Amino acid sequence: MCEIKTLMELDGKSVAVCTYHDGDFMKAKSIDIYDKRGGVAKITKFSMAETKQCFNDNPISPIFRVDEDVDSRFLQRGNKVVIEIAE
Repeated sequence: MCEIKTLMELDGKSVAVCTYHDGDFMKAKSIDIYDKRGGVAKITKFSMAETKQCFNDNPISPIFRVDEDVDSRFLQRGNKVVIEIAE
């Protein structure tokens, strides 16, 4: 699990940068985002950016672009993100 740290718009799509995440999120098949009221948005259309850690030993921070319509209350800084990995 991680949290949305930064959000930005790129070519009309929302891009989220998250806090550190342990695990191989590049094999993600879905992303669940929990808002502050406990609601959840399951995202299945997204693009995960390949990232590398350069200057420390911390886990890598996921960066993903949402390619479907999602209520803006889920795309907020501080919301919890759970990345479901394909087996």
